[in-house]
Amino acid sequence: MFRIFPPRQEGQSGEEYARQKLITGVRYGVFLLAAFALLRGVLVTAGAGITVSNSVDGRELPIYCVDTPEKKIALSFDAAWGNALLMEHR
Repeated sequence: MFRIFPPRQEGQSGEEYARQKLITGVRYGVFLLAAFALLRGVLVTAGAGITVSNSVDGRELPIYCVDTPEKKIALSFDAAWGNALLMEHR
């Protein structure tokens, strides 16, 4: 059986045990609130992503700017370090 609170130890006073139960309960409560907040944040932001694509003659091209009324910034990385572009020009 799963026990949330540890059993009372031999020689432990009722006051000490009550304090131990309170601290354990607060720890579990903080953990559950943090987990709920994290899950809610993931669910709220997961739907906010926008995926766009740009292709000409079947060839994927990078998108350099998008007109939007909101100020936003995007960060991307060239993981191939430009090798894909060099291979196309050979």
